[in-house]
Amino acid sequence: MNRTIRLKQILPYPPEVVWRALTDAELLGKWFMQNDIKPVMGYEFTFRMAPQKGWDGITHCQIIALEPEKHIAYTYRGKASGEKTLACAGIHSETADKATKGIFAELDTVLSFTLEPTCGGTILKLQHSGYKGLKMAVISLVMRMGWKKQIGKKLPALLQKLEG
Repeated sequence: MNRTIRLKQILPYPPEVVWRALTDAELLGKWFMQNDIKPVMGYEFTFRMAPQKGWDGITHCQIIALEPEKHIAYTYRGKASGEKTLACAGIHSETADKATKGIFAELDTVLSFTLEPTCGGTILKLQHSGYKGLKMAVISLVMRMGWKKQIGKKLPALLQKLEG
């Protein structure tokens, strides 16, 4: 079993503004996680959050594809338990906690963003691939909910501030 998260968001902002929000460390940190990204092919960087139950707070990345203002892709790796996955998705219930108890996963995925100009804005396509096996397929379902929140609410709110 191999699963890929695919999401599309139409944003009423030009590609260069959306690109900045994806590749400028300070801006990316405002809608996603603190990081030290530099849009340079092969660059290694990390996303960081405060450690949480089941996760050390670090996601390791390396840029593997780069076409300025059009496409960026990077490895997205980390280790976490099922508790972290639920917390990321905002799921808090005794039943869910019991279901994920003892689930430990090593995330070895690729995250990519593609920007396409459209009349009055940008089509943003997110693809998060490499969820292999049943355990990771379940984790991908939760991660998908988190990504929907990030690119559906948090990113547009930041872009609105940038343009406002």
